[in-house]
Amino acid sequence: MYYALYVLLAAAVVFVSIKLADYVDLLDKKTKISGAVIGGIMLAAVTSLPELFTSITAVTIVRQPGLVIGNILGSNLFNVAALGLVLLLFIRSFHATAVSRYHLVAVAGTLVMFGLVAAAMFADEPKLGWVSMVSPIMLVVYALFIWKMPKVEESGGAEVESPLTVKQIVVRFVIAAVVLIGASIAITYVSDVVAESLELGKTFAGALLLGLTTSLPEVVSTVALCHKKNFNAAFGNIFGSNMFNFMILVVADVLSFTQGATDVFIWDTQSQWLLIFGAAATLVMLTTYLLKSFVKKPSRIVLPITYGVLNAAALSCYILFIALSLL
Repeated sequence: MYYALYVLLAAAVVFVSIKLADYVDLLDKKTKISGAVIGGIMLAAVTSLPELFTSITAVTIVRQPGLVIGNILGSNLFNVAALGLVLLLFIRSFHATAVSRYHLVAVAGTLVMFGLVAAAMFADEPKLGWVSMVSPIMLVVYALFIWKMPKVEESGGAEVESPLTVKQIVVRFVIAAVVLIGASIAITYVSDVVAESLELGKTFAGALLLGLTTSLPEVVSTVALCHKKNFNAAFGNIFGSNMFNFMILVVADVLSFTQGATDVFIWDTQSQWLLIFGAAATLVMLTTYLLKSFVKKPSRIVLPITYGVLNAAALSCYILFIALSLL
């Protein structure tokens, strides 16, 4: 019963997240909000709502902080691996399309965040009450990421005809967001029950059950964007979501007082693997991005093959994590 409920809730999360992304896209076309803000903040935040509310529920209600670190790091690893798979499928279009150099900030910022999480997990650092000293530093890094984001309206966007007014879009956006919150809270409970029935560790359950489910919106939207050859938005969506996910760790850390000063940055075998493979996949994608952005005269043969190898390597990081965890 719980397995079927898990699948139904996962489907609901994906469907509602797609609707939310559609409403955000309509707001992009009907308002003067910067395209960078739409993709890197609004769309990223919308598709990360499942991670946010499942993590809050895991800390404050279910009281399983191990689900949080697994959820966030697992989601980030899955996001980058999924981007590698999608770029692998659309490798010819990716080779022929330019990408903005701004995304270097997001990819580099993600690597910095991985380093800060590693410091919080492995170092016996002082705390501000029950909050890790790393959390405010992560908040500053995210603020710098937002500050460096271009706010000027991007040119070249074509308007889309829609019978909905801006007010109607906002109302439907809010309703869909409420539904998504409810589904996210419910799936946290179900994941905890499924994890116990399968005798999975909390961190691994968070990475596999919650991390996979809550990352599906990013994956679906990324596939759609790459199909439209909008690789700029695809990069922005994935790495904007990953940066936002790290802020969820900060929120969970602040709320962890309900557990009696329980650490959210839990050290265990799965957490180590998630950090290693997540950082490795991000570093691989950074290499892909740098080649794409800075190679002046791309080879029609060598570079596509290089992209293929790198994207396959990013995907392999997630596969290796699952294999090692099961062993």
